[in-house]
Amino acid sequence: MSGCNMRIYLIGMPGSGKSTLGKKLAKAINYEFIDMDNYIEKKACMFIEEIFDAYGEEYFRELEKNTLKEFLELDNVIISTGGGIIKNKANKELMDGKCIFLNVDLDELQKRCDNSSTVRPLLQIKTIKELYAERKDLYDYFKDIEVDNMDIDKALNDILEELK
Repeated sequence: MSGCNMRIYLIGMPGSGKSTLGKKLAKAINYEFIDMDNYIEKKACMFIEEIFDAYGEEYFRELEKNTLKEFLELDNVIISTGGGIIKNKANKELMDGKCIFLNVDLDELQKRCDNSSTVRPLLQIKTIKELYAERKDLYDYFKDIEVDNMDIDKALNDILEELK
């Protein structure tokens, strides 16, 4: 890892641990961590849920795409993307770096989302299983690496091993 500048994108379902693992990974390899949803919220001065309510999902996906373009200027960052970043296949070209898919068992995802205070707009209208069925092929299309994230320390070690 030393001496190379890179962007690492974490993709996966809501509750797959992108932010939690992203922070640990950033610390482990001395990169900056960016939570893309938080970044968009700060810039828009609105919560994701409010953006969805006021402007719709399509508008939000456009914000995501523009944010990815901004991130092309950055090096040595771990970017935790929103779960739906993969809905626009053109985003793959804007995600110039390593794309790591965090895969988690659906029952575990459900448990994590149930125990989370984060409002996830799409989970208000769809189940975890429905979202996963819609997105699985897209995650496969985007990913460079797939890591099972049922155990965060094991997942972290698996990623560090892959990045060597």
